Amino acid sequence: MSAHHILLVEDNPGDVRLIEESLRLHGLDYRLTHFETADAAINALARCGTNGSGVPDLILLDFNVPRGDARDILAAASGNLALAAIPKVVVTSYLAPGDRAQAVDLGATCFIDKPPNLDSFLSEVGGKIVELLRRD
Repeated sequence: MSAHHILLVEDNPGDVRLIEESLRLHGLDYRLTHFETADAAINALARCGTNGSGVPDLILLDFNVPRGDARDILAAASGNLALAAIPKVVVTSYLAPGDRAQAVDLGATCFIDKPPNLDSFLSEVGGKIVELLRRD
């Protein structure tokens, strides 16, 4: 089996490293495509599926990123039929009331709350990602 392709939109380098470490600790064979801004991710998602390539197995989104947010990215992904069945997961430390409902309306599959301590982050975030990828 080939490596799982994960598209990650996260502007905090520390959180990127934590997500990568959590995936390694769970023994996941993965390939990460990382974007720091909403507009860069939106441009990449628009190309997904053209010529039968570039479709990730999972999309991980920090809710608040520069030049947009998860709602903008989810809206762009919803316009691409190649991404319809791909899990879209919002990983965040805080969502204002209503943000969660809007994200679900735009196609978010689930949410992972960023745990406050390192051990919890590594076990919970990685565990949830592995669980989502094994559902396929």
